[in-house]
Amino acid sequence: MDINSLRHMAMESILSKIQKGEFAPDSIITETLVCESLNISRTPAREALIELVTNGVLEKIPRKGYAITKFDQKTKLDSYEILGNLDGLAAKLSLPYMTSQDFNKMREHIDLANVAIKYKNYPSYCEQQENFHNVYISKCNNKQLITLLRQIKDTLDRYTYYSSNESELFSICASMNREHEEIVQLFEKGDKTKLFEYLTDNHWSTKSMDLI
Repeated sequence: MDINSLRHMAMESILSKIQKGEFAPDSIITETLVCESLNISRTPAREALIELVTNGVLEKIPRKGYAITKFDQKTKLDSYEILGNLDGLAAKLSLPYMTSQDFNKMREHIDLANVAIKYKNYPSYCEQQENFHNVYISKCNNKQLITLLRQIKDTLDRYTYYSSNESELFSICASMNREHEEIVQLFEKGDKTKLFEYLTDNHWSTKSMDLI
């Protein structure tokens, strides 16, 4: 694997761990940690960390490593609003290409997310909710839109709700996963307008300000 591929792999791995809560908000991420966890050399690890600093996800802490950037609430709300509209657009564009197999796949991710919720596995829940949305995003037939969604997500430390209180956290996760079932039903009905509105005005609207 060439150095660019290793850098990209490292960056995706770091982002995934941040967004799934595997790296706590006050974590210090070091080159050594990245190298050891991915079994790669220092050069791609360093370049991945530098790129995440450029994207605003990490901040360089002299003589220590890299800390996760603390986004203010306004920045997060603005980003979620953009994500919601782009996600809704992806759903609307994907509708003509969606099949019953796609709907079954989305429900499979819903079921797996419910298992993660039952066993209080937040990283697994985050993975399944991301997989759920990617089913239709990948079918939207618009590469530029897919790239924009990825770029915005890559500049955020997290775009799911999070709380150190497990009861509160998994209660909101369960609520969001029930909305996923409603999304599948709207896909099956084939109503582009209602699907777009539900995603932008309901699913992506911030319901718990203290959990973002």
